[in-house]
Amino acid sequence: MLKQARINPGQNYLLFDGECGICYASARLAERLDRRQQFQILPYQRFVEEELQRRNTSSAKCARRVHVLSARGKVYTGAFAVNYFLWQYFPWKLLVALFYVIPVLLLFEIIGYALVARHRRRLSQGLGYTACAIAPQKPRA
Repeated sequence: MLKQARINPGQNYLLFDGECGICYASARLAERLDRRQQFQILPYQRFVEEELQRRNTSSAKCARRVHVLSARGKVYTGAFAVNYFLWQYFPWKLLVALFYVIPVLLLFEIIGYALVARHRRRLSQGLGYTACAIAPQKPRA
């Protein structure tokens, strides 16, 4: 059993789904980019529900998209979490700035992130990663 982590004030966190292959691989890439170690990059499963709720999120929300819990207390999710993380590093900061200067690029990023998040189980399998442990969602009746 993994040791339960605590969320410390004044620290940035990048929370990902540790049971998803593509999420895990992306987190490893983020660790390589985070040369200054500005973020604690951890699976959300390391935190008890009460710990996440104190930062205005939950396991259910974290299971749907990546989260950044900023040192200043803000919560960023999905493409905005990725952008917050990348903004800390040159030359990635330039790419993020471009997305916000040309809003259609930001729109494509948001849509692209949503598509990858929705189909991550299949993508993980297709890329040879361990598939997500979460079951595919059933269509609503």
